[in-house]
Amino acid sequence: MAADRRAANDALRALLSAAGWTYEALARNVNALGAENGIRLRYDRTSVAHWLAGSVPRPRTRELIAEAFTRKLRRPVPLGALGMGKSAAPDVLGSLDAYVRKGADGERRAVPLLAMLCGMDADPARRRLVQQSVYNAVEIDAPVWPGRRAESSVPERPLPRKDIGRPGGAAGLRSATDFFRRAGDFGGRHARSALVSYLHDDVVPRLHAGGPESTYLPLLAEAARLVHVLAGMYVDDVRNGAAQHYHRAARLLAAEAGDRTTYAVVLRSMSGHALDLGHRRTALRLAVAALGIATADAPPDVRAPLLAQLALAQAAVGDRRRALASLSEVARLQYEMSGRPTSGRCVPGSSGAALACRKGRTLALLGDRTAAIAALRASLEQRSATAYLPCALTRAEIARLLLGDGWLEEACATWHRFLDDYLHLRSGRADRILAGLRGELRVHATRQPVRSLLRRVDAFVRNPE
Repeated sequence: MAADRRAANDALRALLSAAGWTYEALARNVNALGAENGIRLRYDRTSVAHWLAGSVPRPRTRELIAEAFTRKLRRPVPLGALGMGKSAAPDVLGSLDAYVRKGADGERRAVPLLAMLCGMDADPARRRLVQQSVYNAVEIDAPVWPGRRAESSVPERPLPRKDIGRPGGAAGLRSATDFFRRAGDFGGRHARSALVSYLHDDVVPRLHAGGPESTYLPLLAEAARLVHVLAGMYVDDVRNGAAQHYHRAARLLAAEAGDRTTYAVVLRSMSGHALDLGHRRTALRLAVAALGIATADAPPDVRAPLLAQLALAQAAVGDRRRALASLSEVARLQYEMSGRPTSGRCVPGSSGAALACRKGRTLALLGDRTAAIAALRASLEQRSATAYLPCALTRAEIARLLLGDGWLEEACATWHRFLDDYLHLRSGRADRILAGLRGELRVHATRQPVRSLLRRVDAFVRNPE
């Protein structure tokens, strides 16, 4: 706790009263938000009493307090409303969000937003503002297709002729997107700083340069897909606020490019992210919006992953009938994929492995463990040998399902395979799974397969690299 002492905090007391919270309730919610954002906190009612008496906690804790009240009161609670005065860090990212929301009709905001995000993220002195930002569960902008406004024209400055066919154009950017997407198979911390630098030093200047629509709009759309990859890296590193900011930037870029498919794909990822964090209703709303934004005649490789995420979100809120209906539609679309033209590009989540994985997770939520395990194993069979991250996460799901069904030895064997994959990863999600593994197996700690597994887990914890 910081040494900064102030007068009694009446503003914080008023927020507590409006929320109807006890001191313990505020501390509990701040601790839970810390866990959601990758930090372990142990605040209690005494901590809150100190805050009310004028003690000022660390900057990141202040962000968590503001987010806790935002979720409870269902309205934005800025840092300045906490009564922590000038000692509170400036709400830079909150200002960026306001900048985006308050833009005049037709005003182009995506590229300036991306430039500011990447500028902070690439600067060692400021990157914590992005990387340690807090996930905001109260989504303010409605997830609808805004479309390209007629008055939202491309910057007038023409792209030099020598640049139009260069590798820095849409084709070159597509190659970079494919490269960084494959790099993600090694975890969200692998090559992420390189991607931030590439966006900051190369992509943003090209977007600022403008050009004729025929070359500029494809560049803008490919930039949206590349930023979407970066958001996924932050999701995997459990830096959820940063992931949310980059998801928003990707959405805005896709909208300005007039690319409905990429916009819908980003919403699908946002739905998955919300679901991973326990925000089930938000996840369902985003999944429904994603499917609605994709055109009805979209190719099956576009609609299938959107429906697969919708099925998962429906299962998460207990809507069994609709979840099974969505899975049936996914199966029909998969059958169509072999006999109908596709979108002509790799749509994230459209592979057989990814769709089988979503199916397995959906069936697990619906309580059909046997079918879930079968689907997840089918997903593994279709994965590349170097797809270490999706394989590791899928094996963890399978192992937990096996353990729940009483198949202890088989579960331990699957956990060993998870550890084999973990050797290749720089992943916050995989780190969390490893850290929680001992607790999951504690009840079986006297069994020989578990003892052998835990010895290996302990070796990983002692020697993480």
